[in-house]
Amino acid sequence: MNRNTASKYCIAKGGRLVDIVDKAMYDVVYNYCRQTIVFGSNSWANIWLGSSYNTTTDTVTQSNGKPGYHGGWYPGDPHRGSRYETWTGLMLDIVPPSSTGTNHGMGNYPPTSVVGGVTQLCSTNLM
Repeated sequence: MNRNTASKYCIAKGGRLVDIVDKAMYDVVYNYCRQTIVFGSNSWANIWLGSSYNTTTDTVTQSNGKPGYHGGWYPGDPHRGSRYETWTGLMLDIVPPSSTGTNHGMGNYPPTSVVGGVTQLCSTNLM
């Protein structure tokens, strides 16, 4: 699923893709997904986030236009520079609770990417 499909799914359910504001929220989102996703035989899962990454300015922006969390990156990410100018979508790579590996975290991808094992995490306002 690409980012647009993930976003449309959340909107249809009355929400939006989750934005990560800070380290505390990153931990909550990551741990929630890690505990609730059924990994089966997969050694990872990805979720699209609502925030965007600017490869030129090296900044993360939430879907509401406010600054987003710029940390918890997958090793080697974020990709930046002219070669990656379309890599503005943010995804969270999650490993199962049994994993002790370090290859997980936030990464930037082209929003049109169709990556296997991807789902969405929707957020809604409670009030």
